[in-house]
Amino acid sequence: MLKLNPYLTSIIKTMQEGHWFEQCADYRVTQTSFIGSRGFNIKLNHRTVFKLFREGLITYQTIYPYGVKRYVFELTQEGRALNVSNH
Repeated sequence: MLKLNPYLTSIIKTMQEGHWFEQCADYRVTQTSFIGSRGFNIKLNHRTVFKLFREGLITYQTIYPYGVKRYVFELTQEGRALNVSNH
C-alpha cells in the first residue's frame, strides 16, 4: 500500500486536474528548477519528484524546444487511477 503525505497528495490531485510540470535538463544550465503549468502553484524539489517517479505515479518525456533539453512530467495510468479525493 502506497503511503502519501498531504504534500504528495496535493501534487497528485493537482496533476489529476490536468496540470503538469517540467524541468530544464540542458547541460549548459547550472541552476535547474521545476516550472509548472498555469495553475500549478506547488513548489517542488528533486527528492519529491524522484519519489513520485520511483513509485510509478509520474513519468516524463524528453523534448527539445529551441534546442534546449527539457523533461515534461505527467501522470501515469496508476497515478490517474489513484483516489486522492478524500484528502
